[in-house]
Amino acid sequence: MATVIAAAMGGVYALTAEAAVTCAPSVFKRQMFANTSFSGTPLATDCDSAIAQDWGMDAPAPGLPDDRFGVRWSATRDFGSGGPFTLIASGRDGGVRVYVDGRLRIDLRGDVRGDVPTPGAAAVLSPGATAVPAPVPAPVPTYGPTPVSKSVDVTVPPGRHTLRVDYVNRSGAAEVAFTAVPLSGTGTVIPPSPR
Repeated sequence: MATVIAAAMGGVYALTAEAAVTCAPSVFKRQMFANTSFSGTPLATDCDSAIAQDWGMDAPAPGLPDDRFGVRWSATRDFGSGGPFTLIASGRDGGVRVYVDGRLRIDLRGDVRGDVPTPGAAAVLSPGATAVPAPVPAPVPTYGPTPVSKSVDVTVPPGRHTLRVDYVNRSGAAEVAFTAVPLSGTGTVIPPSPR
């Protein structure tokens, strides 16, 4: 088992590459991967009480790349008597997916700001030929620095349920936030800032 001591926000904590880390009840187990497919063994695993990270242009842990990494949080939480909840996710320069009991509830693509046509070659016509419209080039997703957020209302049955949040950073500043708020019906829920 490899252990790395890392300093963060004035504190020191231990990261371990061992996937068998046990976290306190209702605390997220955080696994960090050196890829965006969450494949292989995580390079670092620890416990995280809240999902609200701003890594800027840096890697989330020593040994991970600054770009093209994935972070997965998972926890089993007691939702008491259940009821309506608002799930809120936000992110920058990547994508965030939120699952409840293995069912995808939020699929947020924070890395795509728009489609930009692929540049094409100019057509050359032979004498006497009629012009034919050029095919429309396929769009290419572009990565952008603007944070995006999404919320969804779900009814959670009573008891314990598993939450999983997957964040992928492709390039640029890495930020992610997630929360589950009981929906009282008496106000507006404001999405969290990823900072």
